[in-house]
Amino acid sequence: MISKTPLCYTIGYGNRTLEEFISLLQINKITHLIDIRRYPNSWMEHFDKELLQRILPKNRISYMHCTGVGGMRESAYYEYMETEEFNHSFSRLVDLIMEVNGTDGYPVLMCAEKSPKNCHRRYLAQNLERSGIKIIHLTEPGQTDFSSFS
Repeated sequence: MISKTPLCYTIGYGNRTLEEFISLLQINKITHLIDIRRYPNSWMEHFDKELLQRILPKNRISYMHCTGVGGMRESAYYEYMETEEFNHSFSRLVDLIMEVNGTDGYPVLMCAEKSPKNCHRRYLAQNLERSGIKIIHLTEPGQTDFSSFS
């Protein structure tokens, strides 16, 4: 039996409307959104955790929050990645991604920054790729990026 390579998308909401954001998720058949913000609130209220928890399931997308891999740390993110807290949270994230893939679902990691080049999710993507998970960055409708920007 041939097993498929686990897959995970990433996305940043940037300055998108909620409708644009959900459309981009649906076009890419996303089934599970994993919020990787340390603080799941936004100056754009429609991207606050509480609203996403209500709206996404109405669009057949599950919402999960994985705070331990979030950015906005006292030290540089790559330094935080050396901590036990990060390693524990990262293992939990990998388990979530594998679980979603095991049900033929499609997970996406969400943060605020539209471009993964300017976001901590680029570091997560590099680690996930080292763990054998293929990463696809959703940037604009019809546009994806397979690079982790190493």
